[in-house]
Amino acid sequence: MPTKLSQLMSRMDALYEFDREPVAPDQLKTGWQFASLMAGEHVAGTEFVIGAFFVLHGAGWQYGEMLAASDPRYLQATTACLMAIVLAQMVNLFVCRHPRLPAWHFPLLANRWLLAGLASEVILLLAIIYTPWGNRLFGTAPLPLAVFLYALPFALFLGLAEEVRKWFIRRQAAGKVPVSGTKTMHGV
Repeated sequence: MPTKLSQLMSRMDALYEFDREPVAPDQLKTGWQFASLMAGEHVAGTEFVIGAFFVLHGAGWQYGEMLAASDPRYLQATTACLMAIVLAQMVNLFVCRHPRLPAWHFPLLANRWLLAGLASEVILLLAIIYTPWGNRLFGTAPLPLAVFLYALPFALFLGLAEEVRKWFIRRQAAGKVPVSGTKTMHGV
């Protein structure tokens, strides 16, 4: 008689999953394209974790020490992670305005709604981090300016990595970079 776990696994296995479907040939990416996409994802994930560890290390945390959810060090570390994600997404907004053209191709003031949205995002982030109601509602804690300054280069590096990726795409389209014959099943 099958166990409940094996029955659950069988039912989940029968569900439709995208990765089991054949990928259309026009969606296949070269090994280089796949590697560049994955590198960007890993750099972003590293940035978010590094910011939290920067805060924890500065507060005297030692590896293996368990922190309560109400510990100010824990609250600051999770706040640093949130801040790093928001900073990276703000940079991402500029570099991902076009899949191939560089960010500097678009005038900064061309889209005032975009700038208004970014200003609103900054105000909301600062309210979440630096007001008592934001701290209570979102479980955050105020951060020193050094944490922002520490996270900013990582966010800018993500933007630079995306611009380098787009530069390679433009060169490849112009026939200056040979297309690798290695294809992957992962496409974006």
